[in-house]
Amino acid sequence: MKIYADEIKAMVERVDAKLAPLCDYGGFKPYEGIYRLGDWGYVTETEYNKAFESEAGWAQDAYILDSNGVSRATICHLINEDDDGKAISDYINECFDNDQMDNVFYTEATEDGEC
Repeated sequence: MKIYADEIKAMVERVDAKLAPLCDYGGFKPYEGIYRLGDWGYVTETEYNKAFESEAGWAQDAYILDSNGVSRATICHLINEDDDGKAISDYINECFDNDQMDNVFYTEATEDGEC
């Protein structure tokens, strides 16, 4: 099964609709896992993972890349390149290593529950 750019676009829109209303800039538990969602704010790791429960296995990786400006053509190529997800995982790691993941990423709340 091949993945196409329109499928990634639709997934991103569905996930954004779930996560956008949950975004905040504080009030988290100290050291709680949170995801930054660009200028929208942050959501808990639990909320983030829940938004993907009904999505395909490739969705979380594709969402991170798409939200960080990687072209959907590139994302499709990475997903379609192999069935085990190694190509997209390696690409994400490379982007993090090169400080190219500024919009959507995992972090932890501070000791006082802020971002």
